[in-house]
This record gives sequence, structure tokens and C-alpha cells, in this order.
Amino acid sequence: MKSPLPLALTAMLIAGAAAAEDNWKEFSYPKDGFAAQYPAEPKIEERPYQTALGSSVMERVYSFNSGGVVYMVAIADFSRIRPDKDKAIDEAAHALIASGKLTHDVSARIDWNYGREIRVEDSAGTSYTDAIFLIDNKLFQLKVVYPANNTDPVGSSGIHLFEQAFRLLH
Repeated sequence: MKSPLPLALTAMLIAGAAAAEDNWKEFSYPKDGFAAQYPAEPKIEERPYQTALGSSVMERVYSFNSGGVVYMVAIADFSRIRPDKDKAIDEAAHALIASGKLTHDVSARIDWNYGREIRVEDSAGTSYTDAIFLIDNKLFQLKVVYPANNTDPVGSSGIHLFEQAFRLLH
């Protein structure tokens, strides 16, 4: 007779992750035109974003660190330089791809806006997931940095939750 322990342990892990996901809250940022769910209120910072076009634009970053896993929405304002959509998305993707081994590269969509989702893994086992879109001359990047060793209570399901709960404000 098989022990019920493995099944009970699996059920507890799933229930724990689901309970942790229930604690996530939506935060809305009308100035940047989006809402996203985080485990708690994200930190907001601004920094320069260097483009391949030789221009620097401002990037606003909304991030939260949950047990070593960083959930982040980064928005670079390209309204001054109006780049080609595909080139801007590819430039952001290539910057991440240069940091490790590409493990996932597919087209992605938010509403009717098409972009790209990539995942890169570095030599330490940290995975970097980035969904990249150029919408109204703003480069949106939904990033999750997932170290091999972390204590995030939702585990890797947080990557999917974070990306799927993101929405544009129209």
C-alpha cells in the first residue's frame, strides 16, 4: 500500500502557494497607463535607459522583492525618439539574452499589442523572464528575476501570476 504522505505534502504545497497568491494586491499607475499585482506595494525609481540609437531616455521602474524573487514593471519613455517597434523590442531582448542561456523566446500579447517574451538562465541558475512591448512609444518590460535559491512563498507560479494580472489602463 502506498503512503498518503506524498499526496498530502503536494496538496499542502499547492494550498500554501494559492494562499500566498490571494495576498497579492493590484496597484494602479494611471500616469504610466497600467495596473499590476504585487505581493505588497512596489518601490518606484527612475533611471536612465540607454538605447542603441545613442539616446538616453528615462525609465520608471516599479519593483518588489519577495524572498529574493524580484517582480518588476519597467517603462522607458521613447516618445522623444519614436523608435521602430520591432527594433526597440529586439534591442531590449538582446540586452537580456547576452547575460545567459536563452531558454524561451515566443511572441506575447497584451490586449491587441504584440511583443515578445523571453527567458534566460545564468550560470548560477537564476532565471530572468521578460515580456517586452512597445505601446504608445513606451517600452513596457514585465520582468521577473527568479534565483535558484529563494524563499518566495508562491514559488515559480508567481511568474505566471505577475504576467497574467498585468493590465493596461485605457
